[in-house]
Amino acid sequence: MEREKIKRIVSKHRHEKAAILAILHEIQVEDKQLETESLNYIAQLLKIPVANVYGLATFYSAFSLGKKGDTKIRVCSGISCHINGADEVIEVLKSKFNLEMGETTWDEKFNLEKVHCLGLCSIGPNVAFNMDTYSKLNKERIEMIIEILHKRTGDSK
Repeated sequence: MEREKIKRIVSKHRHEKAAILAILHEIQVEDKQLETESLNYIAQLLKIPVANVYGLATFYSAFSLGKKGDTKIRVCSGISCHINGADEVIEVLKSKFNLEMGETTWDEKFNLEKVHCLGLCSIGPNVAFNMDTYSKLNKERIEMIIEILHKRTGDSK
């Protein structure tokens, strides 16, 4: 991200160290990622160690050091979802989007990632497409959801 944009966001928060999470969030929303160069510049502007900024950026799963797609596909990998068939759902997602876990499509429309829990353990397996979460998934249901999603996003797959 351009240094001027970063400087504007940090200035908006009056260079307050306590606003670091808000700053990181705003930068990620605008740039879809947190680049190493951006983290270094934030640390410089806030006058804090780079390790502190990097530590926060890597600790919280909401942040990403790589580009995310417009649609973030998060698959629950918790024990309940796993027992109820999450692996089958994961294989369908990987195949339909031609992605491995942690990857983003070439057009930056979709990215696929595992999360530890989506908070719906009793009705898993669960997958979230951005803020929309689907439960009680199996191969047929996830294929139907993907087809609807492709139509909604104008993707021809």
